[in-house]
Amino acid sequence: MNGYACIESNGIVVSYRMVDDEAQLEPNEVFRQTLPEPPPPSFADYVARYTPLLQDWLESVARSNAYDSVLSCVSYKDSGVAQFAGDAVAMIAWRDALWKWASEWQAGFNGQLPEKLPTLEELKAMAPQPADSGWVVHDQAKVIEARTS
Repeated sequence: MNGYACIESNGIVVSYRMVDDEAQLEPNEVFRQTLPEPPPPSFADYVARYTPLLQDWLESVARSNAYDSVLSCVSYKDSGVAQFAGDAVAMIAWRDALWKWASEWQAGFNGQLPEKLPTLEELKAMAPQPADSGWVVHDQAKVIEARTS
């Protein structure tokens, strides 16, 4: 009789493997012929899903101006090259605005899932945009000139 050797925590299957019969169970496992339906996602699951997607958006915007990452971009804040310094200031402003917005937006649900979960594109459309903080995508072929003192 095939089934599943399951490890459960508070009645939720946290891991499983297929077995031929109950004789193959380890001491901490229970035998199930079918797997129970997973619980619906919690608000914490929702936050854990969208947080890295927003961070990926930040990273892709930084890369649009040839920075390796957000961290690389913001490190140019005191650069002698006006374009780099301006990018850093804009990225810091947008990063702060985005995470402030995300925190306030999530808090508005009081730990409850919204009736309709937005797609990433819908979420991005609701969020502050890079241009709102002065982010400009530069022509990569343009020569960058240093600031004159």
